[in-house]
Amino acid sequence: MAVIDRNGPIANSWVHLADDAQPAKGQSVIVSFARLKNEHNSLFSASTAVGVEVVGDVVLEDLEPFLPRLGIIVVRMPNMRDGRIFSTGRLLREKYAYKGELRAIGDFIPDQARFLLRCGFDSFEVGDAFPVDSLKQAVATYSVWYQRATDRGATIIDQRTSGVS
Repeated sequence: MAVIDRNGPIANSWVHLADDAQPAKGQSVIVSFARLKNEHNSLFSASTAVGVEVVGDVVLEDLEPFLPRLGIIVVRMPNMRDGRIFSTGRLLREKYAYKGELRAIGDFIPDQARFLLRCGFDSFEVGDAFPVDSLKQAVATYSVWYQRATDRGATIIDQRTSGVS
C-alpha cells in the first residue's frame, strides 16, 4: 500500500508488524492494540518507534496511557459508510491532545480524505488505484469553511465578522 498526504505520495518508515512477528532492532513498528496492551514494555525497548493500529470503535480511554509514547496511530476505516473514524481523529487531537502522526487506512474516497484532514489526520494508506490527483483537487477546492475543525482555520463567519473577505 502507498502512503500519501494532502500533497501526494510520501516516504514511509513504518512497518506493520504481525502479532506473532518480532521487531527488528531499530525498526519503527505499527502493532495491533491487543499486542500493544500486552507487550508495550518490550515493544518500546526493542523498537526505534512504536505505533498502533485501531478501528473506529476503539475505546480511547484504554489507549490514553500509551499516547505520549506512540509515534503514529493508524485508524482503520472498515468501509466507506463507517463515520466513526472522523470522531476518533477529532477526539484524539482535541480531547486527548495527541501530537503524533495520525493516519487513516481503509476504503475511502478523496472527498472523505479531505474531511479526514480537517479532523486531524496527517496521512493515508491507500491502494494503488486510489486517485491521488483527485485528492489534491479535493483539498484545493475549498479554502474556507462554515464549521470549526482541528485545523483551526478561520471560518466564513469569523472572516465576515472581522471584515476579511
